Amino acid sequence: MSTPSFAAIAPGNLAVITGGASGIGRAAARALAGRGMRIALLDRPGDALEAAAAAIDGATAYAVDVANAAAMHELAGQIGGASVLMNNAGIGQGGDVFAGLEAWQRVIGVNLMGVLHGIEGFATAMVEGDAPGLVINTGSKQGITQPPGNTAYNVSKAGVKALTEGLAHSLRERTGGRVTAHLLIPASPTPA
Repeated sequence: MSTPSFAAIAPGNLAVITGGASGIGRAAARALAGRGMRIALLDRPGDALEAAAAAIDGATAYAVDVANAAAMHELAGQIGGASVLMNNAGIGQGGDVFAGLEAWQRVIGVNLMGVLHGIEGFATAMVEGDAPGLVINTGSKQGITQPPGNTAYNVSKAGVKALTEGLAHSLRERTGGRVTAHLLIPASPTPA
C-alpha cells in the first residue's frame, strides 16, 4: 500500500530542491523531471546552478542562500505551492568543537536552519492546502554515529534528524498522512 503523500510525485506538480545544482539534489531533480514534474532548483548563484537548470527538462534556477530566512520566505512566495520539497543543501565540513563561532554558524545556518527555512517557506503551504505533499530532508549517517573530528557537521545533521522526526509527527497530526516527512540518509560509496 502506498502512502497518499507519494501521489505528490505526479506530472505537472512542482518539486522544490535546495542544493539542486550538483550531487544528490541534481540527481533527484533529474529523476523527478523524468516523472514529468516541474523543478525549482535552489542553490547558490553561479554557473553550476545555471548549467543544472539548463540540463534538466522543466527546471528553473533560483539563486538563494538557504540560511537566509527572509530570502527563503520571499522566494517561496514567488515560486508558489510545491508538491515535493527536498531540503538537500548542505556544507560537508564544519570542524571540531574549537573550529570557531563563524564556522559553526555557517554549518548550522545551512545544514539545519536551511532545512527549517525550507519547511517554513514551502511545507506550511502544503499543510494549508488539500493536495498530497512530500518533504524529504537530507541527513547524514554522521548525524547518527557522531564520529569525532567534524563535530559541527555532526551536530547539524543530528538536528536535521530530530527536526524531521518532529515534522513527521506534526504532519501526521495535521494532515492525517496527506503530507509526510522523510529523512534521507545517503549511503557511503562502496570501497573499490
